[in-house]
Amino acid sequence: MPTKPRIAFVANTSWGIYKFRLYLIKKLIAEGYSIFVLAPRDKYTSLFEELPGLTYIELIKFRGKSLSPFHDLQLFRELLHHYRQIRPSLIFHYTIKANIFGSLAASRIKSPSVSVITGLGYTFSTNKLLRTIAKTLYRRALKKNREVWFLNSDDQSVFVNERLIKKENTFLLPGEGVDVEAFYPSPYEPVAGPKADSPAGSSAGSQPAPGSGSNSDPVTFLLIGRMIRHKGIFEFIHAAESLRSRGLRANFQLLGFFDEDNPVAISRQQVEEWSRQGSIAYLGQTDNVAPFIAKADCIVLPSYREGMPLSLLEGASMCKALIASDTPGCREVISNGVNGYLTRNKNAKDLADKMEKYYRLPPEEKRQMGLEGRKKVIASFTREIVTGIYLEKLKALI
Repeated sequence: MPTKPRIAFVANTSWGIYKFRLYLIKKLIAEGYSIFVLAPRDKYTSLFEELPGLTYIELIKFRGKSLSPFHDLQLFRELLHHYRQIRPSLIFHYTIKANIFGSLAASRIKSPSVSVITGLGYTFSTNKLLRTIAKTLYRRALKKNREVWFLNSDDQSVFVNERLIKKENTFLLPGEGVDVEAFYPSPYEPVAGPKADSPAGSSAGSQPAPGSGSNSDPVTFLLIGRMIRHKGIFEFIHAAESLRSRGLRANFQLLGFFDEDNPVAISRQQVEEWSRQGSIAYLGQTDNVAPFIAKADCIVLPSYREGMPLSLLEGASMCKALIASDTPGCREVISNGVNGYLTRNKNAKDLADKMEKYYRLPPEEKRQMGLEGRKKVIASFTREIVTGIYLEKLKALI
């Protein structure tokens, strides 16, 4: 009997495996592959570690936020040890430290590997010293890969133009894949709301401006993301305050977790203060965003940069209009004026103007915008499409 091909997935969190790649992994197991997952243990590990055909290996030395060369050397040695034991037919690396130190370790034992660049993140967007260090390490590590995959063409161009990788060794993957059955159609339906001088709801951020005189249905704008500056949360708050001052009857909601160790984190105290002021309603965090998307009318993401934003794809799958920055990742999802609007980056006024533009659309145009979004997701971004690409690539790369 021939040995099953061994495929390893290496990530900085078990959450990332569970959230983005579990469907893919199950399909690969069904196709006869032997799967190894290497990631730090967290509360999501137990949701897949007993899966038949999958071997989970806990990474002890993975410190994603650490800038210590000593910690990075420990991670390299840990990965090298595991790779020598597993001898994978192919390794997929996700996130910057896995991409760099995993690729170097894989090269040491001559195991083929693929780096998946899911986004450039804080390292490339703000800190010049970190950017220089990352580029140097990437340039050394990525040439060890069989291929380097990107989720959008902008990130691909950055790496090619910076001479971190040759273009012929790159590939564009259309995101992580959306479950279009779990994120079911829930198109816009007009609902008669209270008059503008009556309460619009009991939650924070739902009250209309006094004397607005608008009889339009209230509109709910929802931003889903980590509570960090680079998701454009300050711009969203400023836009919400501007729209309330213009008399629009709208709700403004935030949904996501506090990434408190992130250098650009927004504090819990700040979000609570916005809630007390009535600027927004903070909905907390959840692993099941679909019910919140279903109750919203428009998904907003004024992010400074993305790989391929799942919140926009999931929103579009549920027939919600989208408003996001004209930045890498976001522009891949939105056809401007068709399934949503693109706004100028870091520009709260333009964001507010585009949100008002959506607000004032007739109901049938709001509905059609959402339907166009689902059509786009089904054509290009489903998890079945992405899994099919992985399967074809595996045949070519092993």
